[in-house]
Amino acid sequence: MSKRPIDRALEWAKDDGLNQSDLAKKAGVLPQDITNWKKRDLPSDKYVVMADALNRSIDDLLGRAGYRRGDVVEVASPGAPPDGYVRLEHLSPRPSMGKGALIAEPVQIVQYLDVLEQWVREQVGSTNPSRIKILTGNGHSMEPTIKDRDLVFVDVECRTIEAEGIYVLDVADRFILKKAMILGNGTLIIRSDNTVEYPNEERYDLRHASESITVCGKVLAWWTLRKG
Repeated sequence: MSKRPIDRALEWAKDDGLNQSDLAKKAGVLPQDITNWKKRDLPSDKYVVMADALNRSIDDLLGRAGYRRGDVVEVASPGAPPDGYVRLEHLSPRPSMGKGALIAEPVQIVQYLDVLEQWVREQVGSTNPSRIKILTGNGHSMEPTIKDRDLVFVDVECRTIEAEGIYVLDVADRFILKKAMILGNGTLIIRSDNTVEYPNEERYDLRHASESITVCGKVLAWWTLRKG
């Protein structure tokens, strides 16, 4: 099995006497980002950043020949989107709309979508389309709001819960998509919309549990496939 870019990066960092926090600082990211990437690998837009942080070339990081330092690497994106469109990347991990699941890498039906930029701004509600990634929901706990296998538009730069909404969360290595809010006393509440099958809410005191909980993004919109 070929080695993943994040595995190479971590090995090089160790050889250079760097721990995870040191590597994060050199790459300009959060230590928790690297923890998350260890589960699901580096996002393609971080290849150049990580290679430069470790003073390595892109070809070394990817285990491939033909790249030079400073090259912009695009993965699974042949050509460029038409004028007026933006390319939204579809990430392979599926957040669970159920009890939660460990990160898996299922087959991607959609690798990316070229979407009218004006539509993203008006309908999805983002003034910066580069923040938006697409995920596929998995499960039934958010029905009837979000259905199993819906395409979900997530603002992956939103890393805090400032208001009640639907979020993608990593809770003690459970990758979930749920409704979440934080009370004034610092209690995180996680709920399902399908209260018939999933009546219980989860409560966490963030004064003690914050290190095991990561906000991976806020859900802004979703698409449901309807068969005729």
